[in-house]
Amino acid sequence: MYVADTKQSRLDPQFIQECVTLPALRSRWRDKGTISAEAESEIAWDTLGRAMRSLPAGLQRWSTKHCVGMCGTGKFKVLWGLETPAACPRCGNFEDHLHVPRCRAASATAEWDRRIAAFSAWMDLQLTSPSIKLAILQLLHGVRTPTTPPLRSISPSVRPAFLAQQVIGSQGLLEGRIASSWLPLQQQHYDEIRCRRSVSLWASRLSQQLISIDFYMWEQRNSVQHWDDNIQLRERHSTVNEGIHSQFDMGPDDLPKEIQPMLISRRRVLRKSLVDKEEWLKLLRQERRDFRRSMKAQRRSLRTIFSPGP
Repeated sequence: MYVADTKQSRLDPQFIQECVTLPALRSRWRDKGTISAEAESEIAWDTLGRAMRSLPAGLQRWSTKHCVGMCGTGKFKVLWGLETPAACPRCGNFEDHLHVPRCRAASATAEWDRRIAAFSAWMDLQLTSPSIKLAILQLLHGVRTPTTPPLRSISPSVRPAFLAQQVIGSQGLLEGRIASSWLPLQQQHYDEIRCRRSVSLWASRLSQQLISIDFYMWEQRNSVQHWDDNIQLRERHSTVNEGIHSQFDMGPDDLPKEIQPMLISRRRVLRKSLVDKEEWLKLLRQERRDFRRSMKAQRRSLRTIFSPGP
């Protein structure tokens, strides 16, 4: 087997996989604007690989889906025919995977603040360089507030790494793609404080922590999705209640006699659960349509019978 006119003495599965899949993957990165050629050269890929292998299997699958955006957000629920609006359950705006950590709802902001505080404490426990910590927190601040922080607030020693991470992008940071230039800076800090910890392990765990921030924002979003008072459910309640009032206002005249008792108590119907109200409204609308259609057919039949012949 030859690769680039060089005969391979043994088959390396990982090398072969890269040769087969990497060109198509790079093409997709360019087309989707996920990872630029400049960013690819800055990323600590070995660190990311180690981080992904260390994550629980469920979190690995979650990360894979969210990196390409194919997950249960409003955008894809519409594409899958599960929902009509692609609305965020927290704020009501259009929702894709990029929106989840950036949602401006109060509950999302509170969760983000909690996660950043926990991440900051984690960096202290790992004896992270104060300059690196400040720079990464500045970059995370840019996830939800996309402004370019002034370089003067960043220590000159870490500015090249900071700029490299900016090339990778804020979403890349949340997906665990850290710049390789952070590692020698952290190693230098360990040397200065006479710490014998592994900088590669620090970097891998840093990547995992960043992925976890995004994951916990998703978990918080899902918890709101199932609240009785989220935006989507409030809109559904409002829509179905309007439909119920409309049915009562139209009265029972164009409903079959066996269905008319369903219009006895408006208050009782409005107190039903959302699903029961939607089923009630669906049944009433269908029965009213069928009854009207039947009455029209009868009138046409009567006109035919009693119309004068030729």
